[in-house]
Amino acid sequence: MASSSMTGVCADELQCIVCLELYEEPITLPCGHSFCKVCIEQHWESREEVTVCDCPNCRKVFPIKPECQKNVALAKLVEQMKLVPGVNVEERRCTEHGKPILLYCKDDESLMCVMCLVGQHTNHKVVPVELVHDEFKSIPWRHHPFKERRERVKMRTSLQDYQAPGVLNAKCPELSKSKQHLESQLHQLKREVEQTQDSGKGTVDRMEKKRLALYQYVDKSVDLMKSSVIKRQNEKLFLLQKQMDKVKEQLNSLHETNSTLKAALQDLETISFLQGYKDVIKRLESVSHFKSLKMAQPTVLDFSKEEKNLGSLIELHENFLKNIRKPVELQMAELDQSSLRSLYGRTPSLDPNSAHPSVKISRDLRTATRTETHNHHPEHPDRFDYYRQVLSSDCFSSGRHYWEVEVRSSSSWGIGICLNSMGRKGGGNEYRLGENPGSWCLLKYENKYYTCHNNQETHLSMPGNPERFGFLLDCEEGEFTCFGDSRVLHVFRGNFLVPVKPAIGFYGYDGDSVRFCSF
Repeated sequence: MASSSMTGVCADELQCIVCLELYEEPITLPCGHSFCKVCIEQHWESREEVTVCDCPNCRKVFPIKPECQKNVALAKLVEQMKLVPGVNVEERRCTEHGKPILLYCKDDESLMCVMCLVGQHTNHKVVPVELVHDEFKSIPWRHHPFKERRERVKMRTSLQDYQAPGVLNAKCPELSKSKQHLESQLHQLKREVEQTQDSGKGTVDRMEKKRLALYQYVDKSVDLMKSSVIKRQNEKLFLLQKQMDKVKEQLNSLHETNSTLKAALQDLETISFLQGYKDVIKRLESVSHFKSLKMAQPTVLDFSKEEKNLGSLIELHENFLKNIRKPVELQMAELDQSSLRSLYGRTPSLDPNSAHPSVKISRDLRTATRTETHNHHPEHPDRFDYYRQVLSSDCFSSGRHYWEVEVRSSSSWGIGICLNSMGRKGGGNEYRLGENPGSWCLLKYENKYYTCHNNQETHLSMPGNPERFGFLLDCEEGEFTCFGDSRVLHVFRGNFLVPVKPAIGFYGYDGDSVRFCSF
């Protein structure tokens, strides 16, 4: 029988002899024997002489009913026995007869009690559980230390004298080999972890220094280009100012000459006029060349060269980023859904303001349910008024995002993403998921699966009906990947650097529901 490794006590030693079960609230009589509290009280109540109390074990009679106090130590042992790993002591009885399990049938490979000998186990090979216990745990014949000696006496010893190969021990070499293999793999992985950690030591700091150097380089390049622009601008402004000053000087001279001329014309006295006549003529002759003064054609400075140089610097940076992303893309292809949950997993929330009146949103904003009755939603510019659709309140335009949707309670649906700018009012294709250039979705209809974008459907071969689908949006790479049954079903490609939202549409019956899964 099983015993507790902590106490060394067998289960039989913790059984009440009245009910043959583990003690319940054990109490100990003055004679030293213990019983369940209920069992001893029922035993005394069954006596004809109510005033006589005796011990069911040793039959000692107590003239006065003894005070029965709980045996705390015994109760603790019972609790420890119940917690023996892998052993449910209270189930160690035959389920058919309720008797202790003492035997093992080799023909049926089943445990049994003594009463089981009569019945279906008749004429079967039955042995005590202790013997078969030793047999199963014994050292395998091929590994027995006395194998050679036993082979020499094999001809004169019956087969029953040999120790039978232990079934469990026979597996030990295989388990040991598997253990060594796994330990070797674990050691290798630990070394790889250490190497990976070592490879990153100092790299981040060095990159930070290079980042500062890159900032300085970019700042210097932009400053040089700005300096060139400002220098050319100042040079032209200087020349223009000189021209303006010259023109102003000439204009002032003209104003003075004009004033002199007007004064001469207004002078009516003969002698005064004739005296100043020659001076007026000279002044007019000195400014007569102004009439032929030619101005240079107006020009605007062209800074396209500087802007082109800065554009080249940006393009160089973009190409550099693309080269950085390439090894990351290779790793992305190796990630399973479990890894995607850990790295990029999120749980979108539904936007009640976008829900069609026949789409009910749960309080936690995770579940959308189609109803035949219109819900009393207030009017809102974001609300779908024709198609039974709803969008998430989450909006993505950068980074990677992974979410999963449970569809076990829906017969027909469309799940995907759409531009935040997609129309909400009306029944045209531009308002329905998958039927316009601004939406991409996975569709189930009449137990068939499709992908749909810009009103183009592609049938998918889908064995069975998965209850959960996964979706990965990679905005920078312009990819929207649909997962089902732990495999990639389809990859949409588009411009996802503009704001997009997770979306749900219903095409089935009243009561269909779809839920965003929590991570």
